[in-house]
Amino acid sequence: MSLMLKQFHNPMSQKLMNTKLLYKLIRTNGPVTKNALIELTGLKQTTCGRIVEELVQEGLIIESGTDRSSGGRKPIMYDINSKLYYCIGIDISRTFTKVLLLDIHLKVKDEAKLRMDHTCSPEKTISFIINAIEKMLNKNQIQHAQLLGIGIGAIEPLDREKGIIFNPLYFPANNWRNIRISEILRNHFNTRILVDSGVNTAIRAEYEIGLNSVVGNLAYTIAGVGIRLGLMTNHQLFHSPATGFGKYGNGHMVVNTNGRKCDCGNYGCVQTYSSILALKEEIIHHLKRGHSSILTEKIANPDEIEFEDICWALKNDDQLCSFIVKDFGFYTGMGVANIINLFQPDIFILEGPMYSRLELFYETVTKTASERIGKIYPGYEVKFSHGYLGENAAAIGAGSMVLGYYID
Repeated sequence: MSLMLKQFHNPMSQKLMNTKLLYKLIRTNGPVTKNALIELTGLKQTTCGRIVEELVQEGLIIESGTDRSSGGRKPIMYDINSKLYYCIGIDISRTFTKVLLLDIHLKVKDEAKLRMDHTCSPEKTISFIINAIEKMLNKNQIQHAQLLGIGIGAIEPLDREKGIIFNPLYFPANNWRNIRISEILRNHFNTRILVDSGVNTAIRAEYEIGLNSVVGNLAYTIAGVGIRLGLMTNHQLFHSPATGFGKYGNGHMVVNTNGRKCDCGNYGCVQTYSSILALKEEIIHHLKRGHSSILTEKIANPDEIEFEDICWALKNDDQLCSFIVKDFGFYTGMGVANIINLFQPDIFILEGPMYSRLELFYETVTKTASERIGKIYPGYEVKFSHGYLGENAAAIGAGSMVLGYYID
């Protein structure tokens, strides 16, 4: 099997740099002819032809039909051999852990999902990940040597360089403290392991695939059990020790000084208006004070109300839930507007259960944010979106990190 692609990470010669460049262009533009590659690179015809033939011999690219001819023989077109190498993308969140098998085009070939609950210890979750990967490789007849690496999008806080998950806030299971997940997986699979925040891998996937790298100023927030924020400016992903829109980041932007008390000790932080836990607490609080809701017809004990019940109540036009969700959406929208005023993204992607399951929340957030930024920057419009890749975004972006390690 060819080892050339793995040599692309640190090319030591001009020839290997040219080879890497051609491979990347074929992956991006293929099927493509030699003449088109010469135009894109400026390489001499003999140089380009020789490298293309070597890539064919190595099995990294394949002949993929012919192009139209302006006279004479039809030119051969070349494309990536998508059956030679694969990567794994993993998303570890508070609600689920997802494992994806991805080909060289980052297309999903297989997947497995674990719903996270109080039983999902680090041992159980990592065992699920290892077993899922092994089953996928066996099922698709892929050898370990064909695995370029494993990318992980994880809950913060974490050490990206060492691949350690520290102590995530609001995690459903205990003992998630200083988990050396990179080391554990590397010992089992003996391959490259890369780790980043799940919201960063999600924004990477949306940028590279969903938006085709056209839009370079993006914001991406995930609101579920907790809230997280990712930013990209001028096509560059923003990395910071404080990457979360929650415990370590802008979740503690105060939007209502008379609001509910936050874990940080302040009052009215965005965190207290944007998470499932905060929403449940607020609705339970109102029910215990005697406010009317169809939830009491379904569940006798308010403390037993779950997010699914709130979604059901909203679909049935429950006035209490609608009022509280709109209130949450208004203050969250203020926080979103502040982010927009600071970074002025072209697109703001709003993902996670709070946005995908509660359309009223999404509508209120986007309406409030649009109204507030319109008063400050007349004529400036930001496009709001649920994203193009859905809940697969973080795992696809994690796999993209691996591919990018070799060819970017």
